[in-house]
Amino acid sequence: MNDADRADALADRFWEELLEREPIFATAIGDERYDDRLPDIGERGRALSETRTRAALDELATIDRAGLDITLRTTMDILEAIATQTLAAVELRTDRLYVANHFVGPGVAIGDIASIQRTDTPEHLERYEQRLRAFPAYLEASAEIAREGIATGVVSPRTVVERAVAQVERIIAMPAEEAPPLAAAAEDDTAARERIVGVWNDAVAPAFARFLDVLRDYLPHAAESNAVTDLPGGDAIYAAEVRSWTTLPLDPEEVHELGNERWDAIQAERFEVAARIGHADPAEATADRKASGKDTPASAEVMVELVEDQVRRSWDIAPQWFGRLPKANCRVREIEAYRAADMAGAFYMPPTADGERPGTYYINTHDLPGKALHQIAAVTYHEANPGHHFQIALEMEFDERPSLRRFGGLLAGSSFAEGWGLYSERLADEMGLYLDDWERLGMLTGQAHRAARLVTDTGLHAFGWSREDSIAKLEAGGSPHGESVTEVDRYIALPAQALAYMVGMVEIEEARRRTEEKEGAAFDLKGFHDRLLALGQLPLQALRRELG
Repeated sequence: MNDADRADALADRFWEELLEREPIFATAIGDERYDDRLPDIGERGRALSETRTRAALDELATIDRAGLDITLRTTMDILEAIATQTLAAVELRTDRLYVANHFVGPGVAIGDIASIQRTDTPEHLERYEQRLRAFPAYLEASAEIAREGIATGVVSPRTVVERAVAQVERIIAMPAEEAPPLAAAAEDDTAARERIVGVWNDAVAPAFARFLDVLRDYLPHAAESNAVTDLPGGDAIYAAEVRSWTTLPLDPEEVHELGNERWDAIQAERFEVAARIGHADPAEATADRKASGKDTPASAEVMVELVEDQVRRSWDIAPQWFGRLPKANCRVREIEAYRAADMAGAFYMPPTADGERPGTYYINTHDLPGKALHQIAAVTYHEANPGHHFQIALEMEFDERPSLRRFGGLLAGSSFAEGWGLYSERLADEMGLYLDDWERLGMLTGQAHRAARLVTDTGLHAFGWSREDSIAKLEAGGSPHGESVTEVDRYIALPAQALAYMVGMVEIEEARRRTEEKEGAAFDLKGFHDRLLALGQLPLQALRRELG
């Protein structure tokens, strides 16, 4: 067997083992084989993950990757990134930080599953019921990890645990007829909804009540410091998280400085736009806009209609900027009320491979008085078109590639994906999608926000910044207070996740600049976009290598 055949076999085996260990991810991409189970997050599951991952890396080391074609070569890049991150997580036991966690903990998982799983046939419904009945064991395993965290001192910060407690309290307080799992069933499917309510009352709700007791017992042991580096082994954990999210071994000081440089440049742009609309500075402009009432959504319905229009317009104009588009546009949905208070302003859920579930742009309509309408357009172009929907849906449509290559980039680090989303916010301006300078100012506010993330995340976790310092930094960039609080608590809950955006955007901008310099007058932006998106979610060093 030659190296190409061995690489192909390794990719297939690694992928199958990965799906078996990560059944929720399998459901998300449309593979229904494991829809009746949850991941084994206990000791046995961790040991299996470590054994198989080490074996994959050992075999990869024997393959001459330089001789592989671009598809297999980049597939091996993805395998290596996922495997390296997996081993680091097991060795450093970063799972101890993510069970008492409002952003990625069990309280979020129950809603995520309901948003991706089908219950439209008896078989689908049966699998869903079995998965729901697995929640008591999953929550008990989460509780055991939480207890291990207390014993070792590797615990989540108080701010995060308090939010996790409140989140689970809201879940338990919901009427059974509105419980999170019901989102998987159609409104008119009475039989399915009654069956799900029965499982909720019988097994899931009591398990969450027990888990709530665990979280309340955990709270007095929560870390008083928000810095992950203040925990035992925290420096190594933060370094691993930086690499995991950005796909690069970056020094926090280097990232902090990049954030300051970008912040200064973007602030200058914001002042220019504010002057054009008749104000001395961005703060005065946004305060005046808010006071006028023009910047506050009249209702959740109005906000949803606004983003639906943005999604339609961006889809219609896209052929002028892209040679290849996804097969279908994305849809718009509101984030469910029970988890909206803890979630970001918006997020994107990829389609299934078969297209049965379309790509979905979720918009947060919680706290309407705290929203800023002029900022929403940039969010839409980041999350939907030409942002995440184009990038992720297109990559999934390259069905001639190994599955690990088509879907695995989602697990190999988010810097390319988030960098593309951020790049798309600026590209939308080139595309003429912003209706006025207010929306353009909103885009620049979002850009300043991502630059501030580099500063605040490293500030919080490496340079002794307080939560209040970080909130103030985001507000100085134009973010509303409520959003700034939610965002900073996200950085505390997910160390280094916020670094992926601007780091990835800088990489894409540099790739475009290099290509323009190389090709001169022959440079074709549409062709560049197609080539970039065809490469897709690679670790940034691999992307740099392939783009030249």
